Amino acid sequence: KVIVQQNLPSALKPLEELSKNLWWCWNQDAIDLFESIDPVLWQLNAENPITFLDNIPFDKLKKLEKNKDFLNRLESVFGKFRNYINTPPKTGPQIAYFSMEFGLHDSLKIYSGGLGLLAGDYLKEASDSNTNIIGVGLLYRYGYFKQVLSASGEQMSVSEPELFSNTPALPVHDENGHFRKIRIVFPGRDLIARIWQVNVGRIKLYLLDTDVEENADSDRSITHHLYGGDNENRLKQEILLGIG
Repeated sequence: KVIVQQNLPSALKPLEELSKNLWWCWNQDAIDLFESIDPVLWQLNAENPITFLDNIPFDKLKKLEKNKDFLNRLESVFGKFRNYINTPPKTGPQIAYFSMEFGLHDSLKIYSGGLGLLAGDYLKEASDSNTNIIGVGLLYRYGYFKQVLSASGEQMSVSEPELFSNTPALPVHDENGHFRKIRIVFPGRDLIARIWQVNVGRIKLYLLDTDVEENADSDRSITHHLYGGDNENRLKQEILLGIG
């Protein structure tokens, strides 16, 4: 597979770093900064700064590179972000917070409702209060279904696969630059899961993904859908989350 991504001018590189940490999504100055580049395109990309930056025309980027007012605003927002991130965490034991779903932003579809939004808000608040905590969850290929209306007005459920490169989930690599993976003993085989990391301000959220070639098809689908499948698949998901 070949993935083509925008190569931002050096003066605009801080935008890329901001886009890959969800700190931006609960800080209005950062939201306004992205939206000011192109309000229409921002909406067309569902306020996802990763796909948004990839779709900005190059001539617009060249103009932004010379726009002193925008560069001053970028420097201000990025300065706040770096000061925020570089603050040492509070001393004390580290807390691990496990949840089947985390509602952080629409660009990361690993939640369906109240529990996920509560879990997401816990991580954001933990970041703002600089609590020593990590989140642990699952990275779903299809997430939770969304409801649409057919041409005849019937309600339908649609599941669309996620392109992880369009999300803030980043691969966790080992010392050789390969995907870091975990292994769990299942009846008659081992279950393999890749590890992804989502930066939620100062907090790291680790997500497990079983859709890898080493697994049988029945195990690859464990992390396809949030709360998906039969009781056996739900048990597999809970074992993966709790033990993995």
